[in-house]
Amino acid sequence: MQKTFTLLALLALAVPAHAQQLLGKDKMFLRITNLRSDQSKVLIRVNVVPNHDKWFGWNGKEIYVGTNGENPDATVKPELWIPPNQSSPWVDIGQYMNLRGERSPDTYLSPVLCGIMTAPQVDGIHVLAEIATGRGTGVLRRLEIHKPEVTAKGKREHPWRIGSGAWNGEGGLLPTVGLLVPTRPDLAGRVYTLEEALRWQLESIQNLPKVGRTPEKFVFVAGGRPEVKKGLGYNGYTADTFVSSLGDEIGLNVAMPAEEQDKRFREALKSRKFDPLDLIADDQAPKAKGMPAEERWSLVHVLPPLPSKPKQFYESAIFRYQLWYDELAAQTRKAEKEHPHQRVLSGANYSPHMNVWPDVRQWVDPFRANAMTMSWTEDWWWQLPEVSPQGYGFLLDSLRLAGTYHGAPMQFYVMPFHGNSPDNFRRMSALATAHGVKIFNHFIIEDQTLITWDYVDLVLSANMFPAIHDVIRDAGATEHRLHPAMPARADVAILLSRASDTWDTEDLGGAGHLYGAKFNVNNDERKSLWLALRHAQYPVDLITDEDVAEGRLKGYKALYVVGSEMLAAAAKPLKQWVRDGGVVYATGGAGLLDEYHQPLASLYEMYGIKDHKLKREQRGIRPRRDLKAAKPLDTLHLAKSDLIAADLALPVLFYRQTVEPVAGATVLGKYQSDGTTGAVMNGFGKGRAVFVGALAGLTYLGPAATASSDVLPTAFPEPIREFLAVPARLAGAARPAVASNPLVETQYMTGPQGTVVTLINWNPEPIPELTLRFEPTLKVEKVRSLRGAGFFKGHLHEQDRGELEVKTIDGKQQVQFRLEVSDYLLIN
Repeated sequence: MQKTFTLLALLALAVPAHAQQLLGKDKMFLRITNLRSDQSKVLIRVNVVPNHDKWFGWNGKEIYVGTNGENPDATVKPELWIPPNQSSPWVDIGQYMNLRGERSPDTYLSPVLCGIMTAPQVDGIHVLAEIATGRGTGVLRRLEIHKPEVTAKGKREHPWRIGSGAWNGEGGLLPTVGLLVPTRPDLAGRVYTLEEALRWQLESIQNLPKVGRTPEKFVFVAGGRPEVKKGLGYNGYTADTFVSSLGDEIGLNVAMPAEEQDKRFREALKSRKFDPLDLIADDQAPKAKGMPAEERWSLVHVLPPLPSKPKQFYESAIFRYQLWYDELAAQTRKAEKEHPHQRVLSGANYSPHMNVWPDVRQWVDPFRANAMTMSWTEDWWWQLPEVSPQGYGFLLDSLRLAGTYHGAPMQFYVMPFHGNSPDNFRRMSALATAHGVKIFNHFIIEDQTLITWDYVDLVLSANMFPAIHDVIRDAGATEHRLHPAMPARADVAILLSRASDTWDTEDLGGAGHLYGAKFNVNNDERKSLWLALRHAQYPVDLITDEDVAEGRLKGYKALYVVGSEMLAAAAKPLKQWVRDGGVVYATGGAGLLDEYHQPLASLYEMYGIKDHKLKREQRGIRPRRDLKAAKPLDTLHLAKSDLIAADLALPVLFYRQTVEPVAGATVLGKYQSDGTTGAVMNGFGKGRAVFVGALAGLTYLGPAATASSDVLPTAFPEPIREFLAVPARLAGAARPAVASNPLVETQYMTGPQGTVVTLINWNPEPIPELTLRFEPTLKVEKVRSLRGAGFFKGHLHEQDRGELEVKTIDGKQQVQFRLEVSDYLLIN
């Protein structure tokens, strides 16, 4: 059986997927024979679990089989129940079977649950079950089953006493013959019982190498069979931890009645000396002007948002988020009060759909407000129009930022389903570790039998279970040093803006769930800059405009700014930071509007401009789909200089911003169409400002976009990457560990037990000889590789194997080694 499943798993990887469709009539048949030795008749409840909601809903089709064949419900006349030693007719079940489950390849095994009802009711299963491709022809399997120990009544006992429906609780518990039936017998010809399937999975897990160790500090959780989870090494939360889930894929949702919201909104803005005329809808303005000043407040409302009244629009959005934080905080404090002797992790899963957009107001500010104590998101990257799964590191870095305020740990769903290959599952697990995740949730590792469309296909578990097994043991082997470590503070930061996020969600009224948000270009430019900088081997932190306003830029050397809006309170600290030696790169509007859409003219001096004009031709994209086909608005020509190694022509996508430079500012580039200035650099105090009117990050991303998420992107243009790294280089930003291949992501992590460098290979093929160079100031003496150590038991730091030779070349220490998918290096 193990060889059969291994061959099927290999075949599954080579068979293309297709649209959801039924197997169809006259393709698959079932016959049941009553083999009881007593006088009890049987009626068979047949439930075909569809693993998709199309055609028959999540619970699938349920029929009742007697001597007359198929019946729609259990109200079958007693004389039609199947007597001992008699059979049902051949029943066409293929018409109810999906050809392919959502997370399965064409080697799909369709779950068919045959619940056995007896009259009079007695214990035991005694039947002959036959599956055939024709009515008595093309028999795939005959199963004579005698299970006298299975009780007619009692609790669930997998796999012989279960219910029906997708979550297996809809139709009540019955003694059940569960079958997994191939919908493509030409590819996978054998029918399996649930008992056989489970036994095969457990045997395959038992045969995996006994290496490393299971973790005690990193947390791994998943839904699934307890014996499978135990074999793979899941440890779950410790007894001193209580997890309080505040929802799944949640967004802004305020329970407070509208009248009370209005009352509090008015009080808050009145205390801040707002003029009510700036907050009242235009059609109410004439009426308001005729009212006493105090009475005008009665016309001020939280909703609807008023884009024509920027102060009301912005303050309404922020106020609603603050009410939401208060309500989340109340739930968190309640859980903490109810569990005084446990560590309470209160959080809610944030969906990245569809834009992988860490809106500050949802992804950061609830944790700044201590409204929740655990951040949480998921990695359905292959379902989304993202160019690279590596971009999820940007999302995780926003949650890493969120954790800096009150210590909230991160939980991350790394999905082990078809769509996420075993190697990409390993990559995403290493990515999560590299960006500070301490809690790994694999959601569901059940096979397709008792579930909707999120499952680990039984055949594909032959490939995915070893990956899960290894990822868990990697964590255990390295956790002594890795668990307490976090990415070292970077010298480079990218600005997340509360003001920009508010106006970029203008289509949502300035606030709401980002699933359908249309204006995502600014976010995708930030994400692209992040990716380019990571490819240039620069560590990157994220920082908010509120952080900047509070002086938290101190210590950073380079800052990248995207979008038109920035909090007014951030402008002065930003200017002072540049004056003191910081380097800022600005694009997509350069933060030249405040939160109320008033010009931040004070920044003109820093940028070295007199004026600017921004044209936003398109504000919403689906990157993998749109970037390849995007028609440039113009071309920005950047001339060769001390900063730019060679002339560079940037296609101008989606936005086009022109500037009028002041005398003394250096023109870096002009537009081809009319010769207007599109890029300038200005010295300001001890620092510099680089202003670029084209979205160079998306220009970097576009050439690498692939048609399918199954193909990792690699064609990132080096000249654009080098240009985008100029501000970081000018600032003297450190690169603690530099890989010789730009698509190897390195993360330099430090903690009380020492230093770890995580490596993720985002190339589709292994790298036979990767060179990793260290910043000379680190004075590296010894490097130990997890992969180089081979098979061992216990902690990596206790081993005397896996040491890499450290060489010093041109004053820099370096090591060379083979990198397949990921590695963890202990650095002394």
